[in-house]
Amino acid sequence: MTDRMPNVGDVAAIPLRGGYGACQVTGLGPTACALDWFSTDLPELDRLASCPPLVLDHHALRGQSTEVNIVGDEPPPPWWTWLGQLTLAPGLGTRVGDHADWGWLATQIAAQRRWDCDLPPEARQAYRAGTGKATTLLDLTADGSALTDLDHLPRCTSLAWSGPDRGLRAALAAHPIVGDLTWVEPPPDVDLTGTYLTRLRLSGGQVRSLRLPPGMATLKLDDDAPVAAVSAADDGRWLRLVADHAWMPRGLTGLRDLELTGDGTISVAGLADLHDLRRLRLTWRSAPGRLTDAAALASVSRLADIRLTGAYGMTDRTLPELPSLRWLACAGLYRKAAAAIENRYRDADVRLDISDVEAEWREY
Repeated sequence: MTDRMPNVGDVAAIPLRGGYGACQVTGLGPTACALDWFSTDLPELDRLASCPPLVLDHHALRGQSTEVNIVGDEPPPPWWTWLGQLTLAPGLGTRVGDHADWGWLATQIAAQRRWDCDLPPEARQAYRAGTGKATTLLDLTADGSALTDLDHLPRCTSLAWSGPDRGLRAALAAHPIVGDLTWVEPPPDVDLTGTYLTRLRLSGGQVRSLRLPPGMATLKLDDDAPVAAVSAADDGRWLRLVADHAWMPRGLTGLRDLELTGDGTISVAGLADLHDLRRLRLTWRSAPGRLTDAAALASVSRLADIRLTGAYGMTDRTLPELPSLRWLACAGLYRKAAAAIENRYRDADVRLDISDVEAEWREY
């Protein structure tokens, strides 16, 4: 990873399932664009010298540029590989109107590849033809609709479902254009293999076993949706897990990107086996904002990027030594702790961002 914000012209290889995409920084701010590139191996810089910007034409897009203003202060994902610098293609870096974060570039590369390579031609053709009622979300959590409605909605990309399977998995497999599923009160054992889903949200229920399709990119677990075990491609390497609770499912030892939210005290004991974890986000909803079992992070040797929000119980000794750490953001600290943390990392090769410093104990 880079320990700085990249410069104009810098090119990164972006790991994707099955290979690598690429992007380039095109201007100050910064601005960046995806490149029209995919290879099964990590590309050398000179192979990308004549690579044009990626133009999107998946789903309803028609020639949309991928050049965007990067929003926020977060660095690029730490699993990207920065290859060096290349001359910009003509027209890049001027009058960029769209805004997105770094992750949007990887998401769009993956979405274009899914459209071009994974979706059956008949599904793409039906979507483009656009016959039937125009809707992107079909809500089947209430009475009055049925899975057979999908047969008349070729442009439906999102589905909401409630209760047992009752033919859901088969319907999703038969309608590959559906990439987003919200499942309320799912059964104890959930199997979504054979579908084309890229995003899943679970709400309610007590799931013992969750099996995901290889294209799954985001798993969102509501605060009332604990999951005991997950089976995902490459042990979760390509998955972003966002949980509104602090319970870590088993089976995701390859996970690189994790967000947990908790009340009062969050334990990270369950993260000790996540040896490829690169980015960690922890958020406290209530006092005291304490992190426990932080010594477990010492075994997460590749952890490079940490953001803590509401960590009012944190001190300068809470985190162990993390040799790969390059960015630490703390939004919500007490003044004494903030000063001590600044002192600890003063001479370290770590970018430190501290905000929302409080003078004394507060209720939140």
